[in-house]
Amino acid sequence: MHVVVIGGGHAGIEAAHIVARMGIKVTLITINLDMIGQLSCNPSIGGVGKGHIVREIDALGGLMGRMIDATGIHFRVLNESRGFAVRGPRAQADRVKYRSEARSRLEKLPNLYLQQGMAVSIVFMPGQRVSGVELLDGSHIKCDAVVLTAGTFLNGQILIGNKRIEAGRASEPASTHLANQLKSMGLDWHRFKTGTSPRISARTVDFKKLQKQPGDNPPRPFSFFGSGIVLPQVDCHIVFTTPDTERIARENLAESSMYGGYVKGVGPRYCPSIEDKFVKFPDKDRHQIFVEPDSLETEELYLSGFSTSMPADVQLRMVRTLEGFEQAEILRHGYAIEYDALDPVQLDSTLSVHGVEGLWAAGQVNGTTGYEEAAGQGLIAGINAVRFLKNEPPIVIPRQEAYIGVMIDDIVTKGVDEPYRMLTARAERRLELAADLADIRLLERAKSIGVLNAEEINSIENRTAWRDTLLRACDASWVKKNSEYGRFAIESGIKLNQGMSVASLLKRQQVEPENADEIVAEVCRNSNISTKGIDLIREREILLFNIRYSGYRDREIKLANQVEQWESIVIPANFFEADIPGISLEVREKLRRHRPQTLGQASRIPGITHVAVILLHMLIEKEYKN
Repeated sequence: MHVVVIGGGHAGIEAAHIVARMGIKVTLITINLDMIGQLSCNPSIGGVGKGHIVREIDALGGLMGRMIDATGIHFRVLNESRGFAVRGPRAQADRVKYRSEARSRLEKLPNLYLQQGMAVSIVFMPGQRVSGVELLDGSHIKCDAVVLTAGTFLNGQILIGNKRIEAGRASEPASTHLANQLKSMGLDWHRFKTGTSPRISARTVDFKKLQKQPGDNPPRPFSFFGSGIVLPQVDCHIVFTTPDTERIARENLAESSMYGGYVKGVGPRYCPSIEDKFVKFPDKDRHQIFVEPDSLETEELYLSGFSTSMPADVQLRMVRTLEGFEQAEILRHGYAIEYDALDPVQLDSTLSVHGVEGLWAAGQVNGTTGYEEAAGQGLIAGINAVRFLKNEPPIVIPRQEAYIGVMIDDIVTKGVDEPYRMLTARAERRLELAADLADIRLLERAKSIGVLNAEEINSIENRTAWRDTLLRACDASWVKKNSEYGRFAIESGIKLNQGMSVASLLKRQQVEPENADEIVAEVCRNSNISTKGIDLIREREILLFNIRYSGYRDREIKLANQVEQWESIVIPANFFEADIPGISLEVREKLRRHRPQTLGQASRIPGITHVAVILLHMLIEKEYKN
């Protein structure tokens, strides 16, 4: 049995890795071996929603979390103050080291072979069964399954101003032969667009004028199983656009690829170009730009939030309007890129292509955007290719179990009308899907996949048992005025008329994290709970989450179960004519355009989040009561 993975990006890496770890021979074909694992856009992994996916990939035996821990130079948890469920771990990678780490890990795997070349066609036996892949040099690789992870390479075209360059990304050729063969199979396609920002020479930037953004201290790793963070940590910086930035952009809009009429593809709503920001948000007097170091080995800086397809000279003029960038030099110009993306409704929940036996697709070729979304799909596609060849039932992760499941269910059932990005608001059960709980909630899935070793499985089971023991001890420990826990209640302004359990004390929001740390440590001492090798601060956060959010989690599960009833809920006539309180303008526009008759229909409109549908349900019930 032999699987071929076409593409060496983040989907391809995860697909090839998991196939090899599951004991099947796999060949990864890529145009340039030196670009395996390239971070084509910003040099970062994770973020809100995206960081959740990275933790899930790690929990199931994937690579991304371990690779970013080995190559990260700036770690920071986003949304730290907004609640445990929506916190998003994020890290800046050393772009050079990340590529090297990805290739090194793949090369060391038994069963996995790397081959440089361009796939020009997938070969089929009679009956649309995959039998091999043909390369541009005329060579042929026989195989039993193919995982297509072509990213932005299918009929890719780079756009800078009015210039069009056939390319999959900078300095790499587009895949036109394979794109045309796939189109000849009668599959439906989208034309999508994404973009990158200019890279700046750090020597030409005055950092004293920039706002410093340090990482977390100590930095928190992504992987549940890795050896921690190993590289020196550096600061990022923040800068803001100026009126001159906007003036230059507006004066030259006709020269941009987007507003000059050269872009035909649909771009990601949540990652607009800088010129698009000025047009769509005229009320904002400035836009925040993150200045991200590219590598410890180079002087490049990435301007995250400054994606542009302006001509090169206009880009330089715009960059030099930023404070501290008056003398800046651009090392690599930003650009837009258009590419062909498969309509994902032609896939099933295993990411197998309908009607084509032995073909899976994963990543941007499925209409998604982002390294993390691609990696999550690559993992699932690789797993299911192996299970298909072994005549085993497929792995389908339901949306209530993981953000990976939410993403795949969204794209294969609703389709996409723009590049899909993971957002926590897309999930019905955000509390259950907290990033730090991924290892425990996906343990049984990991066991069925069989990639985690015995030590890694034991570490998850031991963490689960330790947390259960601590929670029981908190329930059993009693707080009285004169007890060792009493002073924490008094310091927090909590009355102890009849006493309470430590669990009840910790449930009170008045208990500050510092006091909670001491309480947890005290419970462990009094109950003889070993804390050797335990990150007590992290465990305190998880304990407080489990205690304080138990009621909310029960309510969330109840609301999620109501999804099945949505098909029978009829939306009142003229409901969308008036303003809908609490619903965003984007959602209102989509509802008015599609005019769904039932709540179930509304839930399947692309771009309508489950949180919006739950709110819509409440408003409809209120309307009927009135």
